[in-house]
Amino acid sequence: MSEELHENPEYPPELPTRRVLDHGFVALVESMGGDHSIVQAARVSYGKGTKKVSTDKALISYLIRHRHTTPLEMVEFKFLMRMPVFIARQVVRHRMVSINEYSARYSIVPDRFWVPSLGAIAEQDAVNRQGRSDQVRELAGTLPERTRPPVPCSFLSGETAILVAPDGRGISRRGLLEPAHRDAFAPSWSEGKTAAGMTPTENYVYWVEQLLHFFPERKAKLEAIREVYAEQNRRSYALYEQLLAGGVAREIARCVLPLSMYTEWYWKIDLHNLMHFLKLRMDPHAQLEVRAYGEAAATFVKEVCPMAWEAFENEVLTGTLVSGAELRVLRPEEETAQREVLTELYELGYRERRLKETCRKLGIDERLVDELWPPRKP
Repeated sequence: MSEELHENPEYPPELPTRRVLDHGFVALVESMGGDHSIVQAARVSYGKGTKKVSTDKALISYLIRHRHTTPLEMVEFKFLMRMPVFIARQVVRHRMVSINEYSARYSIVPDRFWVPSLGAIAEQDAVNRQGRSDQVRELAGTLPERTRPPVPCSFLSGETAILVAPDGRGISRRGLLEPAHRDAFAPSWSEGKTAAGMTPTENYVYWVEQLLHFFPERKAKLEAIREVYAEQNRRSYALYEQLLAGGVAREIARCVLPLSMYTEWYWKIDLHNLMHFLKLRMDPHAQLEVRAYGEAAATFVKEVCPMAWEAFENEVLTGTLVSGAELRVLRPEEETAQREVLTELYELGYRERRLKETCRKLGIDERLVDELWPPRKP
C-alpha cells in the first residue's frame, strides 16, 4: 500500500487494506469496540453482559432487528480511503461521519485518475434511469448456443451448457446469471482462478470480461471508449501542470481536473451509521463503483464485529420492508400453511421467542407455537 500513498508522514506505513477499482483502497486505521461493546451498552446494568456467546448473539440480533441503534453507536471505525471524486460525492452524502480530506489547495494533485475497466462500461439501462445495463445478463443472453457436442450444465439439471471449461464442466445460460454458480464454475473455467477473496462487484466485472472474449467487436469498441477516458485524463493533467508552471495558484488550477481524479480522506463513523451506509451502497441498484467501496468496508466490519455483521446481513442487508398491503396478501390464512411457515423457520434455527415474534408480525395466533413445541415443564 505504501508505494501508492502520498508521502505524508502522518499516514501509518502499514494498514489492513482492501484495494478498490484501479487506484483506490479502503484501509482500516483503527476501530473502537466490538460485539462485546454492543452487548455491554445494551445491558449496562450488568457490566460485561452475559456469559453465553449464544445469548449475546441473540441480543445483538434482537437489537438490529428492532432498530435499537444506540448500542451499535458504541463501536467506531476510522478508515483511510482513496476514491474518485465522483464516488466521494456519493459517500459524503452520509452526513453522520467525521471527514478530513486531502487538500488540493495545499498540495499538488498526483497524476492518478480513474479509468473504467472493460467490465464496468455499459449502456444506459432501458428501465433504470440512473444506472447502467446488466452486462452479464445481456452477454449471457446473446451468447451463441453450444450444440456440438451438447454438454449438460453442471449446476442446473436438464439444461445445456453454453460455456464449457477445459475439464469438461459446463454452465448454462441461466447458470451464468447466478453468482453462486459462477463462483463454482470459475476454477474450472480459468486455470484454477476462484472467486475466493473477490467481492461481488469484482466477481461481476470479472465475468463480464470473460464473456466479452466471445464478442470481439464489442470488446474492441469498449477498449476504444476506455482509451477516451485515459486520454481525457492525460489532457486534463497536462493542462493542470501547465497552469501551475505558469504561476496559477493551486486552488484554482485544480478546477480543470475531472471527476475521475482520486481524492483521499480519513472517514470516521459509528457502526449504526456504517450499517446504514452499507445497506444503501451495497444495494444492487447502487452504482457499481460505490458498491465496491461498501463491500471493501464491509470486510472490516465482519472481522471486528462478526456477530453484529451476521445479524445485519440476515435482518437488514438481505431483508426488506413489507407494506401493510403486501403483508395482508402474503399472510398465510390457513392453519396448515401457518404450521408449515413456522416449521420451516424452526428448521432454520428460530426458537420460541423468535417464532412468537414472527407470529405477531404475520398475525398468527402465538399459541400455535406452544402447540407445535410445548414448553418444557420447570
